[in-house]
Amino acid sequence: MSLLSRLFGRRDTVSWGEKKVEREAASLDILVSDPGAPAMEMARRPQVTPWSAARLGTIFMDFAHEPTPTRLAEARLARQCLSQFWLNAPIDALELLYGSMIGNCYRQMISTELASQPLLRDEEAWKDYLSQRLFSGFKRPEMANILLAVMPYFRRGKMTVRNCEQNLPAWLLEDYASLFEPEILPRLRQPSPLERKALAPAGHRAERIVAPETVGVPAGMDADLPPLPQLSGYTGAQALQFTTNEDFLTRLNGLVNLFEIDPDDDAILHELGGYRRQLGQIWLDTPDEQLQPLFESTFGDLYRKFLRSGYAGTPLSEEDRQIRTLLSRYVRNMTRPKAIQVVLAVLPFFPPGKIGFAGGEQYMPPWLLGALPSLYVKG
Repeated sequence: MSLLSRLFGRRDTVSWGEKKVEREAASLDILVSDPGAPAMEMARRPQVTPWSAARLGTIFMDFAHEPTPTRLAEARLARQCLSQFWLNAPIDALELLYGSMIGNCYRQMISTELASQPLLRDEEAWKDYLSQRLFSGFKRPEMANILLAVMPYFRRGKMTVRNCEQNLPAWLLEDYASLFEPEILPRLRQPSPLERKALAPAGHRAERIVAPETVGVPAGMDADLPPLPQLSGYTGAQALQFTTNEDFLTRLNGLVNLFEIDPDDDAILHELGGYRRQLGQIWLDTPDEQLQPLFESTFGDLYRKFLRSGYAGTPLSEEDRQIRTLLSRYVRNMTRPKAIQVVLAVLPFFPPGKIGFAGGEQYMPPWLLGALPSLYVKG
């Protein structure tokens, strides 16, 4: 029996002279829910179009940085490629795939403004077809596949899944909410009892990082900190991939150089603001054991160049001021988990001379403590 026959539950036909004998396929799962429906047909000469998650990720990054007509066209094709991928992905491997590089690429896509672009006629038809399948009911096992395939075609806030917290898988819920129901994100991100226990202040209270905006915060507020803020749409493993992504590093290096040439260019200032948040998110997501190697890597060199450029001294937006305040409050007690990560994340939000340590240094590793005096000084 051929592999395709076994996979699709077909019968083998064997010729003996002029007689044909059909053998029933073994009792195997088939890919059609209705036994009377025809099995999946395979083309004799299938079209093979090679693609890679890394290539698609570069396409989405390029489009996010500069949405030219050519890059928009490439992003449309890349979106269609991912949409078809999720439709054909095995149901029992969706969570694993979503946590892999292909999932990172998908999240990179939905964080861009691609969905805000008017759909082409074929894209509109594709979206309508998937939408009809999706909203026919959420009890069918393939609904997560269809949801992943259709989400990138809806504008932010323009799609709603009834009872999403019950109908959507937990691994997809937060990304769905960030696009279509951001009002439920605070509840979704509320730490569990175990996480609240881990974030509780330790017995020893370290000295504070002092900033003008945080001096007047009552000490009692320190005892019940909210979860760390999310600084960027690229988080976790996706954020850490940027530390070795040549396009990301090259663009950031170029922006820093341009800023030093013309520190009043609004476009450069705006784009550097996005990179500052991404730098902070990278540090927040870096595991303890990777902090020193990352600080001493090419990425770490570029991080220090960013600090020395003077960009940290430019005026902050109100949102960035709130981010700085939240992060600063967290490291008032340097014994908290991830305190070192938070220090590295918050440094780009402070101008030179506006941050000081009064006792917390004893909890800092030597590789960071030794570097602090030179972080804002050009070499």
